[in-house]
Amino acid sequence: MDKFDFDYSEYSDILHIHKTGNLTSGSVGIGDFSLDFDNKENIIGVEIEHASEFFNNLDIDKESLNKIKSAEIIVDSRNPSCHLVFLKLKFPMGIKKISVPMPVVS
Repeated sequence: MDKFDFDYSEYSDILHIHKTGNLTSGSVGIGDFSLDFDNKENIIGVEIEHASEFFNNLDIDKESLNKIKSAEIIVDSRNPSCHLVFLKLKFPMGIKKISVPMPVVS
């Protein structure tokens, strides 16, 4: 299982999740979301600006974002022309799996 580093800044309201030990070769931004890629075009990082606004619709507030215990990026690549991206966040109260609202077309 891959390991991920994560950080939530309440001041800037940004959540960043990145695969541990991987270097970013490129990034793409769509709205408040940025995806980081390695040199093989695998998704290795996700950054969400205005994170509390996005997660508020999912009943996750700033206080909860500060209490994240672990984070993981899951990429569903069963369809080779369209990858779906999910975040798996572990909180003291349980685990939530959240889709990132954009397809990544390869």
